[in-house]
Amino acid sequence: MSGARALLGLPALALCACQPSWSLPISGHDGGVLLSAWTAGEELVAVGGDLDGSGGLVVRADASGWCVQADPPERPLWWVAGSADRWFGVGEQGLIMREQGGDRFDESVPTDATLYGVWDTGTVVWAVGGTPFAEDPGGQVWKRDDAGDWTLVSDQFPGPLFKVHEDWIVGVGSAYRIEGDQLVDRSPPDAPRLLTVRKRADDDVWAVGGQSAAEVWHWTGSWARVDMDPYCTNQSLNGVWTGPGQDVWVAGSFGAMARWDGTTWDCPDTPLTEDHFHAAWPWGDQTWFFGGDLFRQGDNRFTVGRWGQGPKTIDVGVCP
Repeated sequence: MSGARALLGLPALALCACQPSWSLPISGHDGGVLLSAWTAGEELVAVGGDLDGSGGLVVRADASGWCVQADPPERPLWWVAGSADRWFGVGEQGLIMREQGGDRFDESVPTDATLYGVWDTGTVVWAVGGTPFAEDPGGQVWKRDDAGDWTLVSDQFPGPLFKVHEDWIVGVGSAYRIEGDQLVDRSPPDAPRLLTVRKRADDDVWAVGGQSAAEVWHWTGSWARVDMDPYCTNQSLNGVWTGPGQDVWVAGSFGAMARWDGTTWDCPDTPLTEDHFHAAWPWGDQTWFFGGDLFRQGDNRFTVGRWGQGPKTIDVGVCP
């Protein structure tokens, strides 16, 4: 991996001869919360930081182990996405960081908004965010062209925008579809607070969120609310991951980890942590959940959950 070397011996990483299950291999590790993850080749990159804005966090993992990058960005990163040999992390006060070929580049844009979501098409890159705590909250959409220049597409939104995936953007009470050069309002009824969106196909899109209870919405040409099994969560959801032909994985408050296989919900018998998960991401033959003490301002810790099989505890070192 880039910067991470053999921090754990291979025997410690050997898979156990057991059935896949829900587990909590990393719990309460200092350095900030983890808010998102991306797979760059065989390497996992997870990002986050301290929620008082005092510093960012980058965690790397590969078959040899997990480590915290020693030179993180100055501000928290809220989301990460990439293509080919590059990835973008976005965060507070317009922070945009690009890593490519092992080098890091600052592409931050002039705004006081926090950028909560990013998507890299391979040519164009989209970043979305907003100012949820301002007296007059609003949202922003930024676009990077294939020459590498960022432009503010619009800041005329009724509330902050949180995520973008392929041609979908979601936020507080809103959903927009990127159709050519236009952002077309495709907001669901009841104006739910949507935090993350993932697309499986043009007529198969999933979005999750909520304020005090889980919101799960499914687009099949129009939006419909999906009833989530209250046994799996009665708290708000923060993250969703799915892909073509894949199950739907959701992550949320108070240890919420769950999977929808198209018929039923599956989740741990009891929550494995009181920490809160912000994102779900597949890596290898497992699905990982990233979060921490999300309601604490500063001096944060990260927690990582897992569906799969592997060592009960994963040690996290410092990247050389």
